[in-house]
Amino acid sequence: MLRILVQSLKIVSVIALTLLVAAASVRFFDYAVSRARPDDAGQPVSITIGKDDTTSQVADRLEQQGLVHNKILFEGQMRLSGNAFEPGSYTLRKGMTVQQIIDRITGAQVAQAPANPASNDSGPATFDITIPEGWRTEQIAEEYERLGGKGGYDAFMQALGGVDRSQYDFLAGLPASSSLEGYLFPDTYTFRKDDPAADVAMMLDNFGKKFTPDMRQRTSQMQLNIPDVLTFASLVEREAQVPAERPIIAAVYLNRYEQGWNLEADPTVQYVFGKRGDWWPSPLTEDQLQTVNPYNTYKTGGLPPGPICNPGFASIQAVLFPADTPYMFFVAKGDSGEHAFAVTKEEQDANVAKYQTGGDATP
Repeated sequence: MLRILVQSLKIVSVIALTLLVAAASVRFFDYAVSRARPDDAGQPVSITIGKDDTTSQVADRLEQQGLVHNKILFEGQMRLSGNAFEPGSYTLRKGMTVQQIIDRITGAQVAQAPANPASNDSGPATFDITIPEGWRTEQIAEEYERLGGKGGYDAFMQALGGVDRSQYDFLAGLPASSSLEGYLFPDTYTFRKDDPAADVAMMLDNFGKKFTPDMRQRTSQMQLNIPDVLTFASLVEREAQVPAERPIIAAVYLNRYEQGWNLEADPTVQYVFGKRGDWWPSPLTEDQLQTVNPYNTYKTGGLPPGPICNPGFASIQAVLFPADTPYMFFVAKGDSGEHAFAVTKEEQDANVAKYQTGGDATP
């Protein structure tokens, strides 16, 4: 009898472990896929789910519309969620993760604006908006305007300036003159059409939830503060195109910072010269690179005054848990999105010659 009981417990343990591994694998794959954001990220796609639709039928529809990359992944994560579809018509956006889609079509979405029955505007009182990682606040304001937010670009930017910062512990100590760049967490939201202040508050609330107590503790262990982490993460977000390189690029910037070097990050100069219609100008001119500005990390030491964009979770994690590497330099390998890394200036010059100057050894 005891032997049978022990064998039964072993079987139950194996099954439980298998389910845990499967769940972790599905979520990891979802995360990895979500990092390869499509070029048309944010493009709205309408989809209708009927009360008799099966998970397989919905998965086929999502895959055909380009909303999910792998219907098997969707079906597996849908089963793991334990939720059921809510029949209806939905506006989803390309670039949403599988979990975000599931939350939306099962009614479990957390980033939801409260209803506003007092609105007298015709049409829906809310709209869905997807904020990709790496957008600056002005790009979010433009998207708010494009999707019909009341007051458009100017109203959204004014709402940012009107935030009561005392309501958010992570904004404590942030100078009143500082923007909220970096704190508008990239995600898919349902915005209220006529209340940009409520929309901004929703994004800040989301950031407060995503930047967990463990992450705050790790920030302190690194002898940094939250603005420091977000500033480093914003550089990583704008530089890294290959997910696996994020912790390495984070390590390079942290190494430079600890050694007292200038960070020399092109995106900080782009941030200075960005304007409507061209928020991230490239290539940069020599005059732009030589411009004296607190955000120009070629000319100014230390960190810039604040983040240069709103980084996503992966870039923040890369800063909190950087690669253990002595690299001090990196250079893009053409247009592949990958970088070559180096420890010494001589190695960097060789990489520049190989990948940027067609073999010319002069950097």
